[in-house]
Amino acid sequence: MLQPRLLDVLTFLASESSIKTAEELAKKLAVSERTIRSDIKVLQQELAEELAVIASIRGQGYRLIVANEKLFQQYLQIEIQERQKRLYTRVETPAERVNHLLQLLLLSDSYQKMEDLAQAVFVSFPTVQNDLKQVRELLQKAGLDLEKRPKYGIRIKGTETEKRYFLSAFFSNQSGWQKGYNLPDAIISESDIQAVHHIVHRFVTDKQLALSDVAVQNLVTHIAIACRRIRDKQYVELAPDEMGDMIQQPAFREAAQLTAALEAELHLFFPQVEVAYMTIHLMGTKYGAQGKMQTYMGMSDLAAAIVARIHEKTKLDLRHDLELLHGLAIHLKPAIHRHMYDMNVRNPLLEDIKQHYPLAFEAAVIGACAVEEEMEIQLAVEEIGYLALHIGAALERVQQKERKTKCLLVCASGHGSAQLLRYKLQSLFPDKLDIVDTIEYYRLISNKSWDADVVISTVPVEADVSPLPVIQVPVILDTQAITKLEAFLKSGQDIRYIQPAYVCLQQEYTCKEEVLAHMAEMLRLDGKVGEDFLQAVYDREKMAPTSFGNLVAVPHPIEAQVEETLWVVCTLKEPIDWSGKPVRFVCLLCIQKDCEEDFTSMYQQLVRIIEHPDHVQRLLEASSYEAFHHTLVSI
Repeated sequence: MLQPRLLDVLTFLASESSIKTAEELAKKLAVSERTIRSDIKVLQQELAEELAVIASIRGQGYRLIVANEKLFQQYLQIEIQERQKRLYTRVETPAERVNHLLQLLLLSDSYQKMEDLAQAVFVSFPTVQNDLKQVRELLQKAGLDLEKRPKYGIRIKGTETEKRYFLSAFFSNQSGWQKGYNLPDAIISESDIQAVHHIVHRFVTDKQLALSDVAVQNLVTHIAIACRRIRDKQYVELAPDEMGDMIQQPAFREAAQLTAALEAELHLFFPQVEVAYMTIHLMGTKYGAQGKMQTYMGMSDLAAAIVARIHEKTKLDLRHDLELLHGLAIHLKPAIHRHMYDMNVRNPLLEDIKQHYPLAFEAAVIGACAVEEEMEIQLAVEEIGYLALHIGAALERVQQKERKTKCLLVCASGHGSAQLLRYKLQSLFPDKLDIVDTIEYYRLISNKSWDADVVISTVPVEADVSPLPVIQVPVILDTQAITKLEAFLKSGQDIRYIQPAYVCLQQEYTCKEEVLAHMAEMLRLDGKVGEDFLQAVYDREKMAPTSFGNLVAVPHPIEAQVEETLWVVCTLKEPIDWSGKPVRFVCLLCIQKDCEEDFTSMYQQLVRIIEHPDHVQRLLEASSYEAFHHTLVSI
């Protein structure tokens, strides 16, 4: 049976068809290259040759060569299933002990003696005391705590609703999947979870509810936990006014139908308060948002306020995107309901959203500020991630509608070479370049009013000949010419936000506090910002960390505070911790206040950096401003 990390290495290699270096494997699994090389040696010994071999290719890396695909897949599935069986019983590391202690305490309402807990995780009394400190920290974040009673032991203190929400979040966040849900047999048997799953799916289908797979899974998880707690005669409590409000909701009747199906299948009795609890969860999905726009209780106005705030702060104009407004209005009603009832929300896409759609996520953070101002509630970062999905789709629609750059092609060497160049440009930039005409140099001189944005010429063009910008290229495009064209089409004017005085390369800071303090002080000494600028940056970090993955962080204040838009850049020799993510490229983004300029292209430049690790690596290798600027222009 493979150790967990060995199985991770093997699974990753099995999912990749190309050769993978030790560095790539190390980054993927968050270990050192030396550890990867040791793991590979063990795997090479343990893998049966009739299944597969791991080839070590000198100077390139490692590649999995499968001898028998069917047998190998069977072997892999067995290993994965065995790891899942051990998911809630392995207590080899401190993190595993903490998880196991949480599970024991969450699933018991009686006091647990310290000696019994120590024995359950196979450690000494002092060690379990230390582990319980971490347990308490995790519980306190959810409004729960540990209650200690002399001679009896400890148990979790909190309301039944808080305990259920924490149970749901706890099992949802565990790595791996068991029977489709992160629930052990201690919560619900395999047959019962399948029964709940089918009942919920039938309910969703019959009611024609447009729920995502994640929403359905969350609902099934909450129901399964409720079933276990009801069996233990542990019921939720609602205040009389809350209870009365739930009974009046249209969803209460549907919740009663759903609980009746569960009662018949699982032989349970759901008291009225549990039906009301089910109603809360139904209203926490998009169930409560079906129907026409005018039924969204003002959500259309709130959606409009969000896109207006985004335009005000970033100049991204999405105010007339009806699809975005409609999607936000539908999402906001259940999101606000979840907040009102302190319901935990899970967003498995959050980290991917932040990394691949940083502009959309930043716009969503700004939109969340509008929600806070209008509704006096602060959305969880997971909810902000879902808003970012709607905004990201709107930005994609904008990008698809963007006008191509109109190009006038000047070629003096004849029709054949002109056509060759034309077709090459069209193949390289089909979505960005519109070649309006191919002309000779003398025609460019005789006509000053071409309907174009740029001239691409194979011959030198004097500045007074054409009012348009000119890019000179050879007839046979080389790498340098293509790079020049890409820079013009991608970056345009954005490079003007970079100044030598505000680019610090290959620094040796050890934490984000040092980096931010240095950057803010540079700006303050130059009179660019005031004393409160640094605090404004930290206030934005509290809403959601600005580390977006790929070693990049883009800190900034939520409100524009400077007189000119600029980037303050710092690259680091070694990565620093930035809210749990390693960072080596820091771009402090300073936006000019009271500015009407459209910064879309500038944000897109940042996105191109964030999304591509190779771009980041090239920028990190730059040791001079000239080299850094040259690399930035080529991205």
